[in-house]
Parts: sequence; C-alpha cells; structure tokens
Amino acid sequence: MFEIRISKTIPTTPVMVGSINQFTLLFSSLSAKIALFHSVCEQARTVIPDCEIIGVDSDQSCRGAKQIDSFLIMPPIQDLDQESLLQFCRKNNIQFVIPTRDGELLFWAVHQEFLFNNQIGVMISSESAISLCEDKFSFFKYFEKAPIPSISTSLSLDALPSSCERFVVKERMGSASRSIGLNLSMEEIEAHVRGIQKPIFQPQINGRELSAETWIDQNGICHGVILRWRTLVINGESHESEIFSNPEWAEKIIQVFTMITGLRGHVLAQVIVDDKECLHLVEINPRLGGASPLSLKAGLNSIKWSLQEFLGDSDQIPKSPILKSGLRLSKKNQVVKIQ
Repeated sequence: MFEIRISKTIPTTPVMVGSINQFTLLFSSLSAKIALFHSVCEQARTVIPDCEIIGVDSDQSCRGAKQIDSFLIMPPIQDLDQESLLQFCRKNNIQFVIPTRDGELLFWAVHQEFLFNNQIGVMISSESAISLCEDKFSFFKYFEKAPIPSISTSLSLDALPSSCERFVVKERMGSASRSIGLNLSMEEIEAHVRGIQKPIFQPQINGRELSAETWIDQNGICHGVILRWRTLVINGESHESEIFSNPEWAEKIIQVFTMITGLRGHVLAQVIVDDKECLHLVEINPRLGGASPLSLKAGLNSIKWSLQEFLGDSDQIPKSPILKSGLRLSKKNQVVKIQ
C-alpha cells in the first residue's frame, strides 16, 4: 500500500487523503517518444516502485503504441471537457499527468486546478506562462531586454533592420518547428509565407545552438540547469547533443526562466551562440523535449521531483542538485544512446 499526501499547487501542509493500491502516471502524446517514456518510467519508480506508467495517444497506430507495455487510446483533447477528462482519468486510475506536446500544454494548464481538486496532479506551467511562450511576437517583446535578449521579431519585413539579408519566417503561434523557413532570401520569403497563417519575421542568426533545461518548483525556484550543445538537429529535435558547463551562461539562463511568473516543472530554452559568443534567446518550451532523456540521466530529476512535490515531500528535493557534465546523446533510426 502506498500512502499519498497531496500538497497544494503552492505547497502548504500536506493533506492525508488515504491509501491506494496503485499509483498510475499518464504520459500524454506518446507518438514516437520511446526513449523519453522509458526515462520517465525510470525516474517515477525511484519515488513509487510499483508505479504504472501509461502512454496515451489519440492515434492508435502511433509508433510507440506497440513498443511499451501499457498503451491507451485517449480521445483528442478538443473532444474533452472537464467531466469527460475526469471520467477518463478515473476510469484508468490516473493520479499524475506528464504532458509532452506543445499543442496540448494550454489544455492541461486550463484544467490543472480542476484536476488537482480531484486529487490528480499535472506537471504543467500556468496558462499565462504557456500563452507567453506560444506567442513568438509577445515573447520577443517580453524578453527584448532580458539578460539573454530575444531575437528581433516583427509582424512585417519592413520593421526589421535594413541591414538584414537573410531571414527566418515562422508561425506566430505554436511550435517553432512548424512551417519554419530558415535562412531565406527576400525572394524566397514571398513563396514561403503562403503556407503560414500568421507569419513573424526574424533576422537569420548564425551560430551554435544550445538547449538549457531546468526544473522549477511551485515557488518558482530553479533546481539546477543543464546546458547541452545541439550538434545535430532534425526537424527541430536534437539527434546529437552533449552536456557542457558554463556557470556564467547558466546564471543568465536562470534569470531568464525566473522572469516568467508561472513557469513550473520541466522547462527548456533554445539559445543561439553567435561567433562573438553573444547569446540570443530563441524560445522557451515549458515541457520535456526529445533530448531530455540526456538531462534526466545527468541528474536533472524532473519527474522524481515533480512527484515528490505532489506527494508532499518537497523537503527531499535538493536546491542545488549534483549534475553530470560530458554526457552525450545520439539518436539514429529511433534508437537513443546515452554515453
């Protein structure tokens, strides 16, 4: 029997809510995220050894469906209201949810208080924090003068500096990798924007790409930062990545993360380092990423800490965790290796 003590969204004294025979965690939008799923399983079971982790997706033929022990078809989130969502969770004995896809984050944020009141936790940021991260123009304005400034962004080409010769074009809302055009000439932009609903325009910044990952508690405090170079990126996801150390950059990134009220759980930032070693903030994603198994392996125990916080054991979470440097991740033919 595992005894649960659920703490408030902003932790107060834990409340005893009885005992249960099974603790079940829902891993949403499974798709092909097999390595991430297994990393989540590994960390969850350090807190609850008998925890069952269920991967769900609205696509019953998704690649991960036949590669994990527990898979369920979940209705598309646009077909779920509060009561049908609660019914799905209760039917499958769900006590905690890990969202993994950009397009669902706002859904879980909207419903997190309702779910918490029904003793179901979600590793999710606030609605306002997610909305800011999804709107790339608002994001630029918010971080224009941050310790790591955001890349200049406009709603029209005319607003960019006249010195720009190559451009990036994206959808204003949602995932940055969707319909993105990189290193475009002025002539190429016209054809590219035809497939974009609300385009935003940025100057092309050349340099090395890095990801910075952290875990943020319910009081808005970062617990460690992992920096990793994105040495091979395919469709916006790191297929080769290596952890490195740079305390000065890490401190700046912490300052950036803490500028957004309501960022919670696992959060990652994408940054470009130009040839003058200047940092340019690309985006912040309030979720796990495709290469996050590397950060989890290095000691950023986001799943473990989120569960401990939910269960009222925040005093067990280290403020300055020991993180490993030098680990590398490679992904080929959907197989992830960490060494």
